[in-house]
Amino acid sequence: MGVLVAVIIIAIGIRYIFFWKPINTKEIFDSTPIIIAHRGTLTDIPENTLESFSTAIANGFKAIEVDVCSTRDKTVICSHNIDLERETDGQGFIDEINYQEVKQAKAGIYSHPKQTKEILTLYDLLKEIPQGILVNIEIKTTSPWSVGTALGVVRLIKARRITQTVIISSFNPIVLWLIKLLAPNIVTGYLFKTTQHLWAIHFFHPDCLHPEAGIVTQELVNRSHDLGQRVSVWTVNSLPGKRWLKKLNVDGIITNYYSEN
Repeated sequence: MGVLVAVIIIAIGIRYIFFWKPINTKEIFDSTPIIIAHRGTLTDIPENTLESFSTAIANGFKAIEVDVCSTRDKTVICSHNIDLERETDGQGFIDEINYQEVKQAKAGIYSHPKQTKEILTLYDLLKEIPQGILVNIEIKTTSPWSVGTALGVVRLIKARRITQTVIISSFNPIVLWLIKLLAPNIVTGYLFKTTQHLWAIHFFHPDCLHPEAGIVTQELVNRSHDLGQRVSVWTVNSLPGKRWLKKLNVDGIITNYYSEN
């Protein structure tokens, strides 16, 4: 009996590691790379704000990338930094403060002091974003085991409070593994700056790879496509860089500036 159980466990492990398939994302990606607005139009308007994303969409973007983290009372908000003092006039760390206090802070106090904006919840942002816009939600974490924000986003999706087509991305593999465990139909993307640990994708099964532009190669793109994964590259602002990535047949380009050329 013990031998049979061991064989079954080994078989399940082999199947899980070597015979998994990403979600088919054909309906999300087409033949030309999707141009994704990096935090909106952050050079002109404070990043991760409604005004920043609305301007990006008006400028032609069909996809946006928004950073999220959670407050102490588990509200998922739009912010790249957990330290309020990095980009707002608030004080303290977002995960140690309730949302009612966080919302008093103004985003862009240093980058755009003449047009500071409100910090929104993810729900309040996305209810103003058109349905046809693809939304890449990047989960920010403070440690490998910081999964509260991921759980909050999954709850919003399952409750249909987020109704756009979404990709959830993170540098944190544990976050992506948990999302696949709880909601296997949610498309996930693995953010990374080095290919050193790329073998580990067979344990958390991301549907997309989001490499930093400096490490992208034709081999990486081809291997990902052979597995069925899509490749979106960050953050590329120059026209020569975008043209080079198109030649590599990447699926998405995360950028601060819209251009299809």
